Amino acid sequence: MPTPTCCICQSATLINRQNLHTLAALAGTLDVLLRQYSVRQREQPPDRTPWMHLGDLLGALKDARAIQLEGLAQGVTLAANVERNWLGEFESLCLSCGFMLMEDDTPR
Repeated sequence: MPTPTCCICQSATLINRQNLHTLAALAGTLDVLLRQYSVRQREQPPDRTPWMHLGDLLGALKDARAIQLEGLAQGVTLAANVERNWLGEFESLCLSCGFMLMEDDTPR
């Protein structure tokens, strides 16, 4: 199945009600992981080799369940805010051009 694209700018950066909660949970989980990684990096000496950073990031995954739970909670809140403040009565929103579509694809 082809990736849906915006009918105005042809970008694949569409958020719709069908994928909103999954994307928000992913965003929340990545935020938690990257914040934990950032804290760990500030505690390390600045002269470390760049490839060691990947190992540190992967090391943060040892607490995967805690990261997942905190990220999911963040994602639920984010999804509710996006639905209320961005989507409103619309079905999808293009993050590239801002075009909003109703469920029947009628531009508004």
